[in-house]
Amino acid sequence: MLALHANFSAWGGCCAAIAEALRRLYGFNEEACAFFDFFAGPAPELARTATAAVQAALDAGRLDEDLVHRYGHLLRACEAMFWETLWEVEVRQED
Repeated sequence: MLALHANFSAWGGCCAAIAEALRRLYGFNEEACAFFDFFAGPAPELARTATAAVQAALDAGRLDEDLVHRYGHLLRACEAMFWETLWEVEVRQED
């Protein structure tokens, strides 16, 4: 949960930038940008859930900083694979 929360603002920022570019550069409408708009917005429930999960782990003495970092890196690696896959699909379509 902590890795997701830590990554979500970066993901949201990327989604906001993509939605803005799709509208400005390609004239996409609201419906076409809905996915990116959804993830660009704040996620207060995720923040509350992450905070409660971290506090519970701290209270129980179970918070492992190394695992938090490892999960964060894994999440970023999965995200990079996602974008790499989209790029590869685009390149293959051009061939």
